[in-house]
Amino acid sequence: MDVKVKTSIAVPCDFAFAWILRPGALKRLLPPWIKTDFLFDSSIDCNKKQIGLKVYLGPFFFRWILEYKNFKLNQEFTDKQIKGPFKSYLHTHHFTPIDSQSCILSNEIEFNSVSFLESFIAKRFTRLLKWRQKIMKEDLELICKYSIAPLKILVSGANGFIGSELTDFLRLVGHSVMRLVRYKQEISSDTVYWDPIEGQFSKQDFEGFDAVFHLAGAPIAHRWTKTYRKKLFTSRCRDTWLLSQVLSRLYSPPKTVISASAIGFYGDCKEKVTECSSVGEGFLSSLCHQWEMALEAIEQRGSRVVYARFGIVLGAKGGMLRQILPLYRLGLGGRIGSGNQYLSWIAVNDAISALYHLLMTESLNKAVNLAAPHPVKQKEFCSILSTKLDRPHFLHLPSKLVSLALGDMGKEMLLASTQVYPQKLLESGYSFRCRSLQEALNEII
Repeated sequence: MDVKVKTSIAVPCDFAFAWILRPGALKRLLPPWIKTDFLFDSSIDCNKKQIGLKVYLGPFFFRWILEYKNFKLNQEFTDKQIKGPFKSYLHTHHFTPIDSQSCILSNEIEFNSVSFLESFIAKRFTRLLKWRQKIMKEDLELICKYSIAPLKILVSGANGFIGSELTDFLRLVGHSVMRLVRYKQEISSDTVYWDPIEGQFSKQDFEGFDAVFHLAGAPIAHRWTKTYRKKLFTSRCRDTWLLSQVLSRLYSPPKTVISASAIGFYGDCKEKVTECSSVGEGFLSSLCHQWEMALEAIEQRGSRVVYARFGIVLGAKGGMLRQILPLYRLGLGGRIGSGNQYLSWIAVNDAISALYHLLMTESLNKAVNLAAPHPVKQKEFCSILSTKLDRPHFLHLPSKLVSLALGDMGKEMLLASTQVYPQKLLESGYSFRCRSLQEALNEII
């Protein structure tokens, strides 16, 4: 059976062909709804013949060995199954120029399987190819929009949900990325070590970076005991202040510093808020405000400082969605409190693209909201996610129970309303990849 999908991309044909051969491109094009590990290679290379995948289907998995062949520079290549679940499998990638600045990407899969499964498999391959082409198109057009010489970038929190995705993306674009780590066992050729508690670091290791992304911090979604509030303050405010002090005293400080913050800055807001809105009330608002103010030293040194106020980041590999999906798949989703409180969210691919936009757009500084332009009520979120999973959503967590079980964290994170509008992003020309919640879930699940 054959499956064919094609799309046009507004980048030169040779650029698109070269991108898919870069280290990390194949990893970027693996769908988030299928767990996949690499057996012995993770790149497409005309000089390497095979790549191995371990593909999980629920509790089961199969090994898939593919051989790359028939490379025609800037035109096409194929991958053929050597060992795997199909009787035969051949995937051909075609690159056809439209003009000097655009091309058509065509994917064709020919496979043979058990006859009664072929129609089902063909539908899955069609979805996979459409998803891959969408990701590739959006990534390439974003990269070409901000074409620039490779930068040297330092990323803290690079092992976290957003940090790991950002690090992979920046490297795939072609930038040199170093990870800021605080444990000696993590030290490697691509790391800078510091221990903010003991004050152990080498100032020289921080020299020479064009930009810094500061994304480290203890998770917010945890009951806020007195001890944990101190941990949140230490990891987000004190450590940010220390990093700011280190960077401000460098001979050559970074030109740009982008630090994570959160829309919790605005507190419980019944009306739409923008970056011009004032700080709200409560522990989370105070934490975010102090978090941002901790960057004052490097800002006074002349670096462009941006506070990326994240909404709820939706992705398959981390964050809120990963935590609640098992419950929703069991049919245990439902309304929290009244369900009328607004949730401001952003798809993980938009979060990464928006961070890259912040890096490349020199006119942006201070606070920038990283949230999709269409927040939804919690009960709408519940309904859309349950429908996507084809599961019921009849459960209800009363406000009093949430407050009793989770204290202030439950009140400020689950029951508070956040209608956050990304005014600065939109005015600076950023185009969202997923503007609706349905689009985001279709891309993730």
